[in-house]
Amino acid sequence: MTFVKVPFLAGIGLALGACSATVPDHLARPADPNVRVPAVAYRSVTAGAATFRPTDPKDWRELNRQVGPKS
Repeated sequence: MTFVKVPFLAGIGLALGACSATVPDHLARPADPNVRVPAVAYRSVTAGAATFRPTDPKDWRELNRQVGPKS
C-alpha cells in the first residue's frame, strides 16, 4: 500500500464506525441528573484470589491419582 491510501482508508473506517455505534444515555448526557446509571457497589480487590501459601508435603501417589485419567 502506498502512504496515501493508508490515511484515506483509516478516515473512511473511522467515519463509518462513528455512524454505526449507539451511545448509552449515561455517556451521551453526562450532566443530566435524571439519567439512569448502573448501581455502584463495593467489591474487594482480593475477592476470588487464590492463596498460594506453602503447605505440608503430600503423598505423591495420591496426588497422581487425583490428576490422572479416571478408569
